Amino acid sequence: MKRIRFLGDPGDGSGHGIGGETLAQHEGAKHPVTMAVSDLLDEQFPAMDEQPLESFDSRGIDNDNQQALSSISAPRLTIPFAGPSSAHSLLSAYATLGIEMDPARQLPPSRILRPSFQDMRAPPSERRPGVAVGYLPMVVRAVLPYLEIECLQVLPPQQDLDAIIEIYKHEIHPILPIVDFETRALVETASRENPATIVFRQAICLVVSKSPSARQYLNLPESEDGQFTLKTPREFADRLFGVLKIAQDIGLVDDRIELVQVLALMTFHSYGPDGDDEVARLCCLAVHFAYSSGLHYSSQPGDAISEARRVELLCSLFSLDKIVAMVTGRPTMIHINEIYLPSHDDAVMRALPPGLILLFRLCQMLDRVLDLYQARAPNETVKEDCIWEASWPEFEELVKDCKAQTMHPSTQACLELLYNVVGVISYRPPEIEMIETRGTESTPSTETQSSRIRHKYCAQQISSILDLQVTNLPFIPYAASLSLTVALRSLKHTSLETTRKAARDDVQRSLKTLDALAETYWHAEQASRVGHQLLQTYDGDIY
Repeated sequence: MKRIRFLGDPGDGSGHGIGGETLAQHEGAKHPVTMAVSDLLDEQFPAMDEQPLESFDSRGIDNDNQQALSSISAPRLTIPFAGPSSAHSLLSAYATLGIEMDPARQLPPSRILRPSFQDMRAPPSERRPGVAVGYLPMVVRAVLPYLEIECLQVLPPQQDLDAIIEIYKHEIHPILPIVDFETRALVETASRENPATIVFRQAICLVVSKSPSARQYLNLPESEDGQFTLKTPREFADRLFGVLKIAQDIGLVDDRIELVQVLALMTFHSYGPDGDDEVARLCCLAVHFAYSSGLHYSSQPGDAISEARRVELLCSLFSLDKIVAMVTGRPTMIHINEIYLPSHDDAVMRALPPGLILLFRLCQMLDRVLDLYQARAPNETVKEDCIWEASWPEFEELVKDCKAQTMHPSTQACLELLYNVVGVISYRPPEIEMIETRGTESTPSTETQSSRIRHKYCAQQISSILDLQVTNLPFIPYAASLSLTVALRSLKHTSLETTRKAARDDVQRSLKTLDALAETYWHAEQASRVGHQLLQTYDGDIY
């Protein structure tokens, strides 16, 4: 059995130091190395006011920069600290220049991103300056190891886990290949010796719990007796999300690239009233660590991640970022002009899965549409000018361009659903007061009329597609709610009896879809409840 020691205890768990060394001895060993590195820094890098405009690449400094830096000398250095990736690139530069550093002063790669909880767990030789044991109460240092044990116990039995992973590969991976199945955490057998092997599998289970084909595999151990019990999709997802949150907070995944993937998978679940805030935060963290890992730069030979895998992961993150921004109403984090991606006809881009290529194209359209919803002056929101002014491509044309004709029907339906969602929000209706008082003194432009028609047509298409088997990506409940919103607006403002009847049928159809999704999505349940109340208000029917 593993010995559990208090966090911050540098010994073997019995109160004894390692090798009889004290913290003071460790601290005393730092000064000679610090002076030597300080002198070397002065010789190799310019002062702050002479710093070149280009930022340091997180995976190293190119040859031109190395030559420029080596030719400049300054009396004293003040290096700007731009985050973990900068510190890592500086250490990489020393290794490139043949500078040897004392092993006692080199932090393991995982320590670069650990929060303060993990600083408390580290032995004295790995602690950052200024971090001491007394920063956390003793009870917290005692509880954290038990939190780790509790987190790593929550996993379906192996047979169910294997089935869930296969569902993920079949349904999610062709569209969003976030997960690298060659990563160490998935190649190795799930074990508490490497917590990431369990956390990664928990994140995959969280995503797959939304799929109807996974219902029979949603078994988790009970806290009291450890017996496995079949859960509903929301119970299963809520429990896994809770342990994943704790695992993320206490740093059980210490590889930055693996952490990016886990955080991205966690954005698939929104658990309650403040769930959207948490989803947006997790997406922001995933993008943050992706940038810290240098994924926005092209990979070089010898890098830990290949160029093909980097592009695949970055396109997946770009797409997920736009979807999360749309669903949560938060700003996007990734901007296309701040990342490097090969041209669309490059071999690396052509080698991407067709589902991802099509999703990426749709999310590029979505990125433009989201600009219509930027903050603006109150007097501008009443104008009917928030529309898509470019030509609107047909979905079949996009499928052919991306060579995605052979996609699985559920995958195709999912992407067509997103296409119609983007079509609905490509027209931003003016304020209700403006609609009610709009007269016949002005004729809408052709673009405005086209946007209105597309707005209603795509909303009706959403209801039709949701009746099919659709791969469950995070925007599914949003799509159903969007269709309901358009139908309710038509029901309220129409004056023709036939149009009113058609709108009411659309409302009932959307409510039926949301009721079916309520077992899986909290947002679907709430949207259905509000929709029923509004329908009663509009036509007096009692449900």
